[in-house]
Amino acid sequence: MFDVLLALFLFSLGFAVLFGLTESAVSESRQASALIEGANLAQTKLDQLAVHTWSDNIARQACIPGGIVEGSEGKFHWLIRSDWDDIPQLLRISVEVRWAERGNLSSYKVESLYAVE
Repeated sequence: MFDVLLALFLFSLGFAVLFGLTESAVSESRQASALIEGANLAQTKLDQLAVHTWSDNIARQACIPGGIVEGSEGKFHWLIRSDWDDIPQLLRISVEVRWAERGNLSSYKVESLYAVE
């Protein structure tokens, strides 16, 4: 009788541990998915700017040198910062994407330099 109870206890303990590991893996997978979505959005915003001429981007206020342009897409909030670099005619563009997940704030940032004529 004791053997059966011990086996049942060990089986229950193993099942509880596996359930905890599965729950943790699902949570980590959800966080990784949000990070990938944020990174893709940041790169997309940077690519959208690179497609147009910089004078056109500045004219339509897609980026404002010395300023910030911001917006939202779904659960993500993005900011585009642009500043003139130390070397003349180089524009430093920074795209930051922020989001909240289960009370934790997360962000992803990508930066690049562009030659402006």
